[in-house]
Amino acid sequence: MATAVDFRNFTPVDARVDLIKKLEGAPAEHAEAVLAAYELLRQLHEKGILELLTGLLTAGEAVVNHAVGIISSPQAVTATRLGLMMVNMLGSIDADKISTALAAGSKEPPSLLSMGKQVTSKEARSAMAVGLGLLTAFGEALEKSKPRKLE
Repeated sequence: MATAVDFRNFTPVDARVDLIKKLEGAPAEHAEAVLAAYELLRQLHEKGILELLTGLLTAGEAVVNHAVGIISSPQAVTATRLGLMMVNMLGSIDADKISTALAAGSKEPPSLLSMGKQVTSKEARSAMAVGLGLLTAFGEALEKSKPRKLE
């Protein structure tokens, strides 16, 4: 036969009481992690990183405005573009060919005739044209950066 079930009153769970219980039990349950966090906090304080972060948070908007000014400067944009172009170019180079070329440097030097044959290849001429173009661009930049003499 069926047995009677005791009548219970439903009381809603108080989330704050549960959080307080978890908070009180946390140091005992996670003692090692708490000690590691204190050690990290001590090291950050000794190195002055906490003061630096406090200063950054206090300065907030001024730091962000300064960083944006630096990042959006023409020099930073140009450096980023050049960096991306170099990464793309390096990604297209066959590493085996570079390894072979570097290994050839430790062997007997090639004759002038064999080097002349290499220089006349289409690939070598393309690389030399790029090199000359880079030298020209650097030369122009050097000319622009020279201080002008007063006459």
